[in-house]
Amino acid sequence: MITRKKGQVWSLDFVTSVLIFLIVLIPLFFVWNHVNAENQQQRAFEDIEGMTLSLSDSIIRTKGYPEGWNNLSVTIIGLASEENVLNSTKVNYFLTMGNSNYNITRAILTGSYDFFFELRDINGTLIGTIGSKSGDRMVVPIERYCLLNERIVKMELALMA
Repeated sequence: MITRKKGQVWSLDFVTSVLIFLIVLIPLFFVWNHVNAENQQQRAFEDIEGMTLSLSDSIIRTKGYPEGWNNLSVTIIGLASEENVLNSTKVNYFLTMGNSNYNITRAILTGSYDFFFELRDINGTLIGTIGSKSGDRMVVPIERYCLLNERIVKMELALMA
């Protein structure tokens, strides 16, 4: 009489198959986590970059609100007297406001992000600066050129996350 083996599993075969499965699955798990973390960091960078571009546009292209704002009445910061032409009075208000009370200026300008603002003439002479780019945080800088007192100036704005 012939005996048939039905559904018997050899323990050595089972252990080998589980080991092979784990050898493939564990590195796959780490690769998946790494790719996911990089993806999230890239999305955060793109969000901050978009915000920095939008903010730099607003600063050099609009007059702000109210239109004749000063460091006590400002709701929206805009430094332009016309598109890409900065108003020296508003630039001075902004620099004074940012250096005397950075946290209020940050709340008005960016909300919760720290920022760095620098204005230099075309020869590299510093006109004014607010904030610092120090630290290990993600920094997204944008450079823009515009006019101030009929001279070309370079504005750098950077947001930090």
